Amino acid sequence: MSENGRYGRFEGAPDPRAHFWGRHERLLHLLIVVTLAVGALYLVWRLGWTWRGAYAPTYVVLMAAELFGFASLAAYAAMAWHLPERRSARPRSPRTVDVFVCTYDEPVAVVHATLAGCRAIRYPHTTWLLDDGRRPEMARLAAAMGARYLTRTDNRHAKAGNVNHALGCTDGELVLVLDADHVPLPEILDETVGYFDDPRVALVQTPHDFSNRDSVQHTKPWRHEQSLFYRVVAPGKDRWNSMFWCGSAAVLRREALAEVGGVLTDTVAEDFHTSIALHAAGWRTRYHDRVLVQGLAPHDVAAFLLQRDRWARGNLRVLRTPQNPLWARGLTGRQRLSYLSSLLAYGNGPQRLAMLVVLVVTLLSGRLPLTATPATLLGLWAPYTALGFWCTLALARGTLGPADSTRHHLMTMGIYTRALLVLVHGGTRGFRVTPKEGVDPGGFRVLRALPLLGGLGVALTAAVALRAAATAGLLTLPSMPSFALAITLALGVWELGCVTWVLGGLARRRQLRRHYRVDVDLTGVIDGDVVRVRDLSPEGFAAECGRAPVAGRPMAVQLQLPMADGRGREVRLRAEPRAVRRRDDGTWRVGAEIVAVDAEDRDRLVEYCHVVAPMERLLGAHPGTPTAEPARDTAAAATAG
Repeated sequence: MSENGRYGRFEGAPDPRAHFWGRHERLLHLLIVVTLAVGALYLVWRLGWTWRGAYAPTYVVLMAAELFGFASLAAYAAMAWHLPERRSARPRSPRTVDVFVCTYDEPVAVVHATLAGCRAIRYPHTTWLLDDGRRPEMARLAAAMGARYLTRTDNRHAKAGNVNHALGCTDGELVLVLDADHVPLPEILDETVGYFDDPRVALVQTPHDFSNRDSVQHTKPWRHEQSLFYRVVAPGKDRWNSMFWCGSAAVLRREALAEVGGVLTDTVAEDFHTSIALHAAGWRTRYHDRVLVQGLAPHDVAAFLLQRDRWARGNLRVLRTPQNPLWARGLTGRQRLSYLSSLLAYGNGPQRLAMLVVLVVTLLSGRLPLTATPATLLGLWAPYTALGFWCTLALARGTLGPADSTRHHLMTMGIYTRALLVLVHGGTRGFRVTPKEGVDPGGFRVLRALPLLGGLGVALTAAVALRAAATAGLLTLPSMPSFALAITLALGVWELGCVTWVLGGLARRRQLRRHYRVDVDLTGVIDGDVVRVRDLSPEGFAAECGRAPVAGRPMAVQLQLPMADGRGREVRLRAEPRAVRRRDDGTWRVGAEIVAVDAEDRDRLVEYCHVVAPMERLLGAHPGTPTAEPARDTAAAATAG
């Protein structure tokens, strides 16, 4: 079995521990120490020697941004300093488990896939569909999938209220909480219940990963905007007993929730908020570093920003509650630092905004935010900038691309700046569910979703063009020293290139299928001819055929699919060709839409695409076969810190 398969990684995804910096941690630690030492020296120089003659407003803004950047890098280094050994925690004693699937307005197809995953969980459990939409079709789906249906008369406190209501109607010792689009793999409880042999463990969080690898937050099929957190930062939080509940894909102890008054409802980030209360009460949390759930990432920019806006507003609003990690009683020093480092992440976008505004003002006014000689800039600013960039990538151990941070910070700049306002007025908007299906046609819709970034692009373009024209003598602007002019213009061109690259890339995106197709290699039969099926979803497939289909005539298709229990099942359906292309070897590539399939065969398609195929890809396991991961003693694994 491959390393990627054994540890639940997408094909091609680098294991952070196998990355160069993961294999040479002492060298990484040396790089961190040198970077922070050079950064501290640079900031001392900035504070003590660069303010004389500088333009006060931009000096203060830029200085604050640089201090924030240093603090963020130091916190990141503390969290990612060491990646602990992976652990397995097979249970020694049986426990009763309720599985909560929370839904409000998600499509039936999305919830169907999640319930198919719940049905395949091997550990004994009871699945509950918690429907805040009070929809008859969801009650019917639950009955068909072997789940119990639960609803309530109102939607008070959104998801937190939904879970609290279910806690009062059920009695399992443990609760696995899943969002409506998070499909669990069969091993999820086998691999997490054992942690609760430690009587003080309240929560076990597993990574969030996503089946739709063409989403807006993916920069590679195996790398997405949350990869750094779940592969590097979360294991670091586990070292400090400070891992927090991430909303879904987590198992919680009912007793611990009851002790803190249930899921807290004062913010829309009930998971983060409740975690602080659990830690303050002395409970422990764990992180199980293995992908055991496949979710749906936001498909377009608007959905991505909606989700991140809700997270930012909810998490930052915790600072206005008694659970503020600065002064909440019961937290250790490491836990406080861990929570504050997570909240610092919401300042990265505003920091980039501040620096861009300073750059525009400097280009237009000619008034410098600092005074320095070329020698001191090249001797202090340049090394710190280069080391900081290098250190950021090294700490990520392959989970972050060279341009990923720039992309994420520019995309979230507007919503995170707006979210910071909750610290001032404390207001919060209602809970809005992230759309789970849709298409992304790209184009000018991106500019409407990112008005601040688009406006900054226009301002930067104007500032660079005007300063360049003034340098050429075509118009008059306040003069600048020649070295400062060269540096400022170069930075302006660089930042303008970054903004254009982000907006252009998002505008060129095209994701026109509502359902992501799974790469497969299956033998099928179409109208009596044997074919190779290359991708598949419950809505369509692509196949390589010996002859072209007849235009306008539905095709009779037969597939033999393995199920999660290890048995094969035949699936019969009818499909219509939508795209036909002749290949160089004389065969035909046919893309088809499924137009007719009975309920039983659709259920088999759903189980194969959303449970079996991810299990084979992520865990390297064949259907019906429990996987085993090299592990230490179970009891030690469950209690190791």
